[in-house]
Amino acid sequence: MDADALTVLRGSVRVPTSKPHTQRALLMAALADGESTIRRPNVCSESTLLQEAATALGARFEAQGERLVVRGVAGRPQRPAALLQVAGSGFALRHLLPIAALAQAPCVLSGSRQLAARPLQPLLDALAGLGGRAEPADPDLVLPVVTWTSGLAGGRIEVPGHETSQFVSALMLTAPYAAGPVRIGIPGVLVSKHYIRMTGEMMARFGAHVTVADDLLTIEVEPSGYRATKVLVGPDVTSLFYFVAAAVVADADILVEDVQLGEDLFLDSAVALGRRLGVRITQEGTSLRIRSGERPGERVEVDASDLPTLVPALAAVASSLPHGMVLHGARHIHHHKTSRLQVVLDELARLGRVLRPRHRDGQLDGFETDCVEPVAADQVDAQGDHRTFMALFLATLAVERPVQVLGADTLSTSFADFLTCFQTLTTTPARV
Repeated sequence: MDADALTVLRGSVRVPTSKPHTQRALLMAALADGESTIRRPNVCSESTLLQEAATALGARFEAQGERLVVRGVAGRPQRPAALLQVAGSGFALRHLLPIAALAQAPCVLSGSRQLAARPLQPLLDALAGLGGRAEPADPDLVLPVVTWTSGLAGGRIEVPGHETSQFVSALMLTAPYAAGPVRIGIPGVLVSKHYIRMTGEMMARFGAHVTVADDLLTIEVEPSGYRATKVLVGPDVTSLFYFVAAAVVADADILVEDVQLGEDLFLDSAVALGRRLGVRITQEGTSLRIRSGERPGERVEVDASDLPTLVPALAAVASSLPHGMVLHGARHIHHHKTSRLQVVLDELARLGRVLRPRHRDGQLDGFETDCVEPVAADQVDAQGDHRTFMALFLATLAVERPVQVLGADTLSTSFADFLTCFQTLTTTPARV
């Protein structure tokens, strides 16, 4: 680590528990027959939104300290009394849509104008292939969308996976309640593969009969339903990676509590990537120790096709690597909370961290480091995206002049205590 690092980070923190694991556990428990317990669920605005939607469909939730007790609907969601609001959450829209198709009466799902721009038609087509029926209330608009009381018959379908893995994950999650077996084929490229693995593993924990091929391109689900179970949620990998990335731009020695390597493939992949960035990461008891180390002696190349949520943090620290970084495979994050990658590149340029865009088939697919220039901006804007805010905050740790990062209100989406954690760790003032 360079001796002239602007910020020194020392101490211990806890990161939130896994949002994607919590999301899947909430929905499976809500569909299951009986009473499930989710221990240490992630508490954020998106998990709360899912819980509210599941409650409207008939599930019952009771918080008991760090446990959430869920009484499921045994595969028969009730008719909600009002619209199912999914705000700006693509996960909620795509996963609640096939679940709502199981309901005993038509359901209407609606969300933000921004969400309405995100891809949905492939999921509607695949749902129709399984005997379900859902369609936009207005043919010229994506939202609101109406599901009809057709249920799912089962069958064989092909679902594209090059834009998002959520189409596949949503159909997998609901498939145990189809009348017959469901076989899902994914032609061509599949991005964010670890989310498919995560969905299949969680389904098996809830007693579903699911078979996922080694290449993840074929999934078979029997009409087994879900049994109530107990789930302990581990750490959120994306939240943890911000501290790994911070060790590139700051002088860091951080202990992240309650993290165990060797239990989560995504966590192990993120740690391996951190080590490639020159960060020293070791297991110490039940904690993970993250320390700044010797920066890599060559350019770092990253394939982001299976690491979409880590891209903003990688962009934030790329210019601090002596030989730079080239990142590709990020086209599928275009339709996240914002045009995420473009916004990150634009705002980092205002911080003097210029990254050259890389395109593939006419679409922004990644970046490579270009140059470091004097900082001209007094503030940068996350444009309503929590991950962009956290990435821009990381970049300011390497900036000498004060810069305000707008958008702290978005942190409730995934990591409400993000700023508190860094304030606790900082022993010399961060330049923000």
